[in-house]
Amino acid sequence: MQMLSPPVLLQRARGRAEVAFSHRDGAVRLDRLYQLGCAKALLPRTLHGAPDVVLINTSGGLTGDDRLDYALGAGPGARVAATTQAAERIYRASFGTARTTVRLTLGAGATLDWLPQETILFDGGRIERRLDADMAETATMTVLETLVLGRAAMGEALATGHYADHWRIRRDGRLIHAEALRLTGDLAAAAAGRATFGGARALATLVHIAPDPEAALARARAVLAPGRAASHAVEAAASLRAGVVILRFLAPDHAPLRRALAAFLTAFRDAPLPRVWSL
Repeated sequence: MQMLSPPVLLQRARGRAEVAFSHRDGAVRLDRLYQLGCAKALLPRTLHGAPDVVLINTSGGLTGDDRLDYALGAGPGARVAATTQAAERIYRASFGTARTTVRLTLGAGATLDWLPQETILFDGGRIERRLDADMAETATMTVLETLVLGRAAMGEALATGHYADHWRIRRDGRLIHAEALRLTGDLAAAAAGRATFGGARALATLVHIAPDPEAALARARAVLAPGRAASHAVEAAASLRAGVVILRFLAPDHAPLRRALAAFLTAFRDAPLPRVWSL
């Protein structure tokens, strides 16, 4: 009788980082810093007063069955911006699905910008992401997520894979924004469809929630006016729904989209981006 070989136990990445701030004695101060596994958090010096958080995945990318969790908090009156050190690469999975979660918490009058660099999906990659945010009525939050379906400039052909992204944002305990994106199977066909991305390979969603959403929408549209943040290679639109400003961006590759996002965010936020965006 032939004996079956035992399954090979492959090492998988596990990481968690938690960072929280409060406003005390006239300044934004660190309250909590927790790091576990491959997730690290850096707090570089800034010239504009508000702290920046740079999150790092030391595993160098994600593949099947990896797990990465981030939690960011801004207490009452605190202003914080958070990003990732580099693009997150989702590599081919031999089995399983990578999973990431982001948890954002904002107190009264707080401002929190979650501005990670792009997620690049490679052929055969599998990733499921979830973002949950709980914010006070008077808080202000900007959330960005960017997806690249293989880099055209690098000759990367994306045939199959799996990508799912779920957002749930609550204000004073009420659900005010929920959305989900799911791509699976033949991703090349999904991206090519006129009812989906129309051939675009890089896409971004930006959600902004603030006490005066109408003013924020007007500011966003002014920044997107021809000759400013957008370019001929990037399509962008802004809308307002139930007090939430929603922006969508589409581009043929990640480079023009990144440039457009950097220009838009700098003008819209009236604040410099974290320095890692320029590296």
